[in-house]
Amino acid sequence: MIQIVFVLVISIAALIAASRYLKLHAFFGLLLAALLFGVIMGKPLPEIFTTMQAGFGSLLQQIGFLVAIGSCLGMVMEKTGAMASLGTKIVNAFGPSRTILSMTVIGVLVGIPVFCDSGFIILSRLIPALVSSSATPAQLSLALSSGLYTTHTLVPPTPGPLAAAANLGVTSHLGLVMLIGLAGSIPVAGVAYLLSRKVGLRIPTTAHSVVIIDAPQHAGIFIFLPLIIPIILIAMASLPTLVPALQSFKVLLIVGNPAIALLIGFIFSMLLIRGKQKQEWPAWIAEALKDAGIILLITGAGGAFGSVIKSCGLDALPANALATSQAGGIAFLSVAFMLAAILKTAQGSSTSSIIITSSLLAPLTVSAGFTSPMDLATLVLAIGGGAMAVSHANDSYFWVVSQFGGIGERDAYKSYTVITLAQGLTAFGTAIIIYVL
Repeated sequence: MIQIVFVLVISIAALIAASRYLKLHAFFGLLLAALLFGVIMGKPLPEIFTTMQAGFGSLLQQIGFLVAIGSCLGMVMEKTGAMASLGTKIVNAFGPSRTILSMTVIGVLVGIPVFCDSGFIILSRLIPALVSSSATPAQLSLALSSGLYTTHTLVPPTPGPLAAAANLGVTSHLGLVMLIGLAGSIPVAGVAYLLSRKVGLRIPTTAHSVVIIDAPQHAGIFIFLPLIIPIILIAMASLPTLVPALQSFKVLLIVGNPAIALLIGFIFSMLLIRGKQKQEWPAWIAEALKDAGIILLITGAGGAFGSVIKSCGLDALPANALATSQAGGIAFLSVAFMLAAILKTAQGSSTSSIIITSSLLAPLTVSAGFTSPMDLATLVLAIGGGAMAVSHANDSYFWVVSQFGGIGERDAYKSYTVITLAQGLTAFGTAIIIYVL
């Protein structure tokens, strides 16, 4: 037991060092860590590589389609201008006196299907038109960025939480993971809103250029459907489990399958394509699949690492190795949060942090007493909270917020970085409350 933990610490340290000092891509860093762990544990090289390949393939089998379709859906919403239209409608619905709140809500909604980096770049063009005596540019930038960051780390089908669900074996209950993630997003977004209002008031901003998309403004409910329909369908798939009378409605399980639900959402997103965009959309799909490929490689490498760890006996720990009491469960959630936070702070990527942490903890869930879908969904929330804390200079999103939000580096540390820490702690606290209840 002590040997395994010691070797695991060495492997994680090597992973962090490779990323931080050698600038090694997370894909190769994870493979290196898996190989190092297996070698030190005395496993033959052929067996290590076989185990890595099995873990890699198994995880991609679970989420490969989801990540690919989800990326395509988000890309179409971005390129058609539907995302910007969605933002405009929400701002108008909240009214001119609640622009900070509306920007937070926009971020939370858009952050589900769209990567936070591109979401902020596109939606930041709304900020100059919304500046008023009650809302400074910094307040609006911080509200938007932290709102996007919330669901980016907490709610599937964003790749990080989706991969965590797969690593922890709870993909079949993805609707529950989404619901827990959305429940956790409410207090996290609330903290983001309050801090954006307070901290942003003291932050000066500079004039900044924003990417303007030459795309039509969309009207009607169609801009909401690609986002809302998959969430509803996936959530409905959980109903037969909760309501026995609905078990005969097999159609709920079919259309609520995450892959089918996302595909339906993607089909609705295609209805947003207009005019000359009909000739451009194949290039959009190619770009989306390229982005998805990078995510899947990192995810698969995380699965390879986790598989090697499991093969060395970490999953065979006696049940009493980790207490299954409520206190022991909180301790396990704390380990998940802290490990994700360390990895996030060290190497910058929230997605990589979530993937690595969930891969490392997956073999321990049974020993820790985390066997029910509810407990595992809560664990995903705790890991996501850790992956929020903290965003700083080694995080590409930090620079996106700074540059496109017109916030200086020092001020970004004093505002955005502080907010991400508060968001992470709030998500962790929410996970503990949900677990206890």
